[in-house]
Amino acid sequence: MINVDPPTGNFPASGGNSVHNIVSESDSRLAFKVKSSNNEHYRVRPVYGFIDPKGKTKLDINRIAGPPKVDKLVIQYAEVPADETDPQAPFKAGAQQGEVIVKITAE
Repeated sequence: MINVDPPTGNFPASGGNSVHNIVSESDSRLAFKVKSSNNEHYRVRPVYGFIDPKGKTKLDINRIAGPPKVDKLVIQYAEVPADETDPQAPFKAGAQQGEVIVKITAE
């Protein structure tokens, strides 16, 4: 299981940046993938990555100027072995175990 801190994002419609932490509550190593409902106005980094057991990793969200709108990021995750080197591999194999939704609002 993962959590995102802060769990929502608020941006001016003119654009901006926000930094969030993806926090693992698992005793296992996890791979994650971030999907956006609005790829036209949002850029996230990283899109794929790993989180160590009980660890956290930074997620940068960049909002490009556009009309006010409510969107979401879906962060999918899957347990992976310690020697996995490609964070995309589990998702290509259909290994998703869960997901967390982050509501992002531009006003």
